[in-house]
Amino acid sequence: MAHNSIYEARIEAAISDLESQDAPKYRPTAKKYFLSHTTLRRRYLGVQLSRADADSEYRQRLTTVQEEVLIKHINDFSDRGLPPTTQIVKNLAEEIIYDTVGKNWVSDFVRRKGDRLRSLYLRNIDNMRAKADYAPIFKHFYDQVRPYLVLFHT
Repeated sequence: MAHNSIYEARIEAAISDLESQDAPKYRPTAKKYFLSHTTLRRRYLGVQLSRADADSEYRQRLTTVQEEVLIKHINDFSDRGLPPTTQIVKNLAEEIIYDTVGKNWVSDFVRRKGDRLRSLYLRNIDNMRAKADYAPIFKHFYDQVRPYLVLFHT
């Protein structure tokens, strides 16, 4: 990961260098920053995206900004004591992009962003599949539901 950020920093520096030139000189600038002149030209012209941006646009289905919005929604639900299910997360994502996501999209999203999600259900989605009797999840669920159960029995 550190290699990618160093590479991206070189690309950004080279693009800044090209922008300061009267007429962009791709080969000498690429050589100066130890880059491929073809990649530099494509990135400068906006024909080619960075790996992170391409992943964001084509594989992740949501842009980085849209993912931040989704994470905020998930955490807001969780903070209010209503941690969203995988189906709710799927619905939220589809509303954000006005398109459908694949059947494994939520689990891929949770794997990538799980450390930032406050929903116990989502963070432990893989554990739940492996071990159906995962006690902390059931305890959390009943702790959330218990106040409402009292209302029905009175």
